[in-house]
Amino acid sequence: MEDPTLGQIDTRLIQTAVIGGRDSDQPVILPEQPHNLDEFIRQFGRDDFWCGTLLGGCGEPLRPKRYVTRVCHFAHEADPGRGECHRTTNSADGADHLFVKAHVTRWLAGQGHPVQGELRSFGHCHGDAVDFRLRYAKAHLRFEIHPEDYRRWRKAADSLGAKEGRIEWVFGRDDALARDMVARRGYALLVRCETEGNDRRVFIGTLTDGKKTPWAPLEHCRMTESGLVTPALEELRAEGAVPDDGIGCEPFPGSVALPRGQVVFAVDTEAAPLSPSPLDVPGRRLIPGFVKPAGSRIVRACLSLPDTVPAPTDQYVYQLAGSVRLLVTDVVEGNGSSWAVRADALVRLNGLEAERTGLWRPSVALDEKYVPAARASSTCERTPLTEPAASGPKAPETAPGKAADELRNVLEGVAAKGATVTWGELTERLGRWVHDLPNPKRQELLVEVDKPRVPDHPLLSVLVVTHLGRPLSYLGQVLSRLGAAEPASEFALQQWAAAETKKTHEAYGHRRTRASAAPPSAAKRPAAGERAPIGSDLEQAHRRRAEMREKLEEAARTRARTKGTRAQRLSQAIRQGEEHLRRYEEVRSRGRALRDWLGEGDRLLDLLVGLIGRPITVTPAGAERRTVAPETKPAKALERKPVEKKDSNLRKIRRLLGELGSTHRHRSTHDLLGLLDEIGKQCDQLAQPLPVAEAKQLRRWQRALEKRRSAERSAQTAAASRNTSAGTARTAEAPQDDRLPAERIDKLAPTVRGILEELARAEGTP
Repeated sequence: MEDPTLGQIDTRLIQTAVIGGRDSDQPVILPEQPHNLDEFIRQFGRDDFWCGTLLGGCGEPLRPKRYVTRVCHFAHEADPGRGECHRTTNSADGADHLFVKAHVTRWLAGQGHPVQGELRSFGHCHGDAVDFRLRYAKAHLRFEIHPEDYRRWRKAADSLGAKEGRIEWVFGRDDALARDMVARRGYALLVRCETEGNDRRVFIGTLTDGKKTPWAPLEHCRMTESGLVTPALEELRAEGAVPDDGIGCEPFPGSVALPRGQVVFAVDTEAAPLSPSPLDVPGRRLIPGFVKPAGSRIVRACLSLPDTVPAPTDQYVYQLAGSVRLLVTDVVEGNGSSWAVRADALVRLNGLEAERTGLWRPSVALDEKYVPAARASSTCERTPLTEPAASGPKAPETAPGKAADELRNVLEGVAAKGATVTWGELTERLGRWVHDLPNPKRQELLVEVDKPRVPDHPLLSVLVVTHLGRPLSYLGQVLSRLGAAEPASEFALQQWAAAETKKTHEAYGHRRTRASAAPPSAAKRPAAGERAPIGSDLEQAHRRRAEMREKLEEAARTRARTKGTRAQRLSQAIRQGEEHLRRYEEVRSRGRALRDWLGEGDRLLDLLVGLIGRPITVTPAGAERRTVAPETKPAKALERKPVEKKDSNLRKIRRLLGELGSTHRHRSTHDLLGLLDEIGKQCDQLAQPLPVAEAKQLRRWQRALEKRRSAERSAQTAAASRNTSAGTARTAEAPQDDRLPAERIDKLAPTVRGILEELARAEGTP
């Protein structure tokens, strides 16, 4: 029994030491009771105890102190020359890393793994973690007694996993790292030590969600090919409650609570089949559809439901019930995290409540020509059901012949512009009858448009895409009915569609050339009283248009050899850029509109540069097998050129850009423009395209100096108007201020020459 006179233990007293020397890893615990201390001294003696360096101690000898009214403990010898000991942990658990190392080494040897543990420090003490490398099993076992922060832990996990193959983690506490492991494989392993005499016994716990953690002695556990297995873990695996994978598994998604009873859902029957997703967890299923939170717009999203809940149908609108949460996963490949809405149950809404959501309308409330098809379609490809279109053109009476002719005419115009179109946009051009066509009828219409199929003749049906720029889900069926070979996979279909779209654009491109040469209509002329654009804006617009055309061509080539989210974003950016170029004729004669057009062009160019990446001048050999080349290039263009490690022109450009940044506050606009001209000359002499970072920086300086020149011209104009009102003689001389001096013309001449050369290459005119 414990002596009541001892009272509460003073943890400041030294309870642990090592035997065998100052750097020993063999720990011992001094008993607290005097009668137990006598047995301890008979076993170990008095003279072989050290304040071990692996305990964070000073390495000096320790002596056991026997007390009757106090706790027995170790103490340093009274030596006047001894330095101060900075040991921070004196209690029994301060040596747990050494006990774990000793016990797990013996346990692994009994399991057939003769290894030695290695101590690791994360800044807390010498034994924040204990590592065991199982070379025969190609595994790594780490006991992380004092945890590091999450970012360092993820980096260590990736590094150890790459070196050792499989890594098994055992954590010292139930914290964020252990919970992350639970989210990855359904459980996490914990370690703790309990004092037994002058030793500390090791126990392993199995942590799961919502259950009490069972603990088992280390000797009751096994080391297998799938990792450290506890008795509780064997039961969980037998029940199928946890997977066998380890750290390599993607974590289950995190969740954020949403207001209960304020989210409604409708099924999207036209959605493409779902690809594997970390949001799809065991015991639940994902359903694509339309989600509308209270006070928000309708959003395309997936709903996560338990397998036990009956599947919803497209005939009803449902209210989410139970625990409603927003599921979010980690960022994947820089594309941003994916998300879904999680619910435990559904409540079917009645007709009036469903109609109020905007996700459903009864057929009896609509005119016959506005009755939607039996199958719901994408909100992005159809106009909202709550806002029927105004009285537009009816369906052609001689369908499908006349309908196919009208659609063919529209698609030929789209091809001439080098663009694509969605069914929603076709509805706006042709009428409501396009909206009401079910997918089988749309397939027949596209087949009729391209009949009869002529080999090597461009197809117009490939120009009809989804709102994400992807080929239609039934494009392969259209090709089969036309007698064309259907691509073997979805990726092959995307590649084929990209190449065929470009082929169609090139075949109909002559119309776009004739349209650009037509004189501007009266609607595009500047309105009365609107200020005409200044010369510098026109110069910059010519450069920007040529640069935009070049980037759009490069983006189209990049899209042909990419897939997934990047291909979708490229398609959207290409459509925005093409629409931006079409607006040029409208704004070229209006000063303010042209400046707005230039600002929007800068944003689109930055977007295209970010999506395209650095220019690719050499095609890898393997890429010819994986992708469809957008255009045939001579063999000479594919030869790898030696990369110059030192480019004096590029170094000079960077030096001039740095000079712009450091001296622009103290130099005149004239001097800064001279620097820009010098940078332009150096760019012309570069063997390779200007890197993306320097190109963006150069455009930023061009815009800044254009704004600065505009401000100076405005100030000069205001001063001239004041002089005019005062009746000065400068009024007669005012027209001469608009003329450029000869030296300025000499400086501008190389820039203008570059603009004209770019326009000539792009087959354009200033």
